[in-house]
This record gives sequence, structure tokens and C-alpha cells, in this order.
Amino acid sequence: MTETVLAAKSSPAGRAPWKISAAMVAVLLVLVAAGVWLLWPDEDAAVAVPGKVCEKSLPGGNVKGLMPEHGEKFQEKNAYNFASAGHSQDAMRDWGLGQCLLSGGGVTVEVEYRLLQGGDHAREDVERDAGKSGRTPLTLGDAVGYLNGPGAHLFVDCPVRSGGKDLLEVSVGVGGNGSDMKDPTVRESVAGLVADTIRHAAQDIRYCANAESLPGGAPSIG
Repeated sequence: MTETVLAAKSSPAGRAPWKISAAMVAVLLVLVAAGVWLLWPDEDAAVAVPGKVCEKSLPGGNVKGLMPEHGEKFQEKNAYNFASAGHSQDAMRDWGLGQCLLSGGGVTVEVEYRLLQGGDHAREDVERDAGKSGRTPLTLGDAVGYLNGPGAHLFVDCPVRSGGKDLLEVSVGVGGNGSDMKDPTVRESVAGLVADTIRHAAQDIRYCANAESLPGGAPSIG
């Protein structure tokens, strides 16, 4: 009788429950590891800046120059009043403010335009501001502005009424890993992006007088 019991305990059938439990634990460990891997940020993933940004209204090339090739994926948030297609000219004239927030690879890029009315901030004020310490003047045809810290500003005449002194201001701010304005690539990309933006805002949204005379390409720096 004793021999029968011992044989049963030592038989393969007696060890089967332990084998099944170990297999289940192994499977669970694999599933947990796979889940952690899927949730873990992939620093080697491509940022993949699209060809058009800000409601597909601006070229993405200069934004790409501000972001690393790999890291957190590209996102566009809070974009409004940038797209011009499908809107009447009267509706566009009511748009005094537009904003677009872009991010990717640990870098944030904020693009804005705003209409400055009433002559409180005139061209002479901009030219004076551009000469302040730590700022580098920018010129794009009739548009003037400056590089300042981690960003850039450009202004162009955009009178709401004939003879008015209203200005259209465009600004680009860079944060995170892309905010080193001493880097020539960053400076050129920021200047190029602010130029792309002022051309679009002045020509396609605000219909500023003489906006068509704004030249293509990047502004002159210095």
C-alpha cells in the first residue's frame, strides 16, 4: 500500500500540476514584459514632422530643423485661424489672432500672429526694440523684426483702414531641447519659420496692403 502511494507521488502524473503552473507563470511574465515594452517611450522612434503644419498652411521644413530626428512623436495642438481655404475674405479680416503649438522629440514650437491696432506699437518702436542688447535684427522686404532669446518676431504694416498704423506681428517661440539660439541651425530655422508665417498671415489671412511684395525665402539676419 505504501509503495503504491509513493509511486503515485513520484509519477509524471503527480508532477503535472507543478509543470502547468510554471508554464502559466512564464507566459504571464512574457506578457507583462511585452506590455512594459509597448508602454515605454521609444526614444528611437522617428519624430516625423509632416510636410505641412499649422492646419496644413505652413511648410514643415523649418520646423523639422528645430526638432531631432528621433524621440517623442510629432504633435500639433491648439491650431486655429491658420487655414485659409474655404473662408471668405470678410471672415479672414475678422481673424486678429492665430495660434499653433507644435511638439516633438522634446522640443516645443509655438507660432502666433496678432493684429496690433491703434498705432500703440509703431514701426519705429519695432526698429528701436530690434537694437536692444541681446537682440538680432531681422528684415524681410517691408517686414522688420528681431531674434530675441529662444524665438523671433516680425512685423509688417497692415492697416485696417486707409492711413492706419496697424501692424501685423508674427512670433515664433522655441522651448525644450531646441531653444539654443546660439546654434546657427536653430537661428536659421526660427528665422525661416517666422518668415513663412508672416507671408501666409499677411497674404492669405489678413490681406495686408503690399503683402504680395514680401519676398520668398528667409529674412536677412543682422
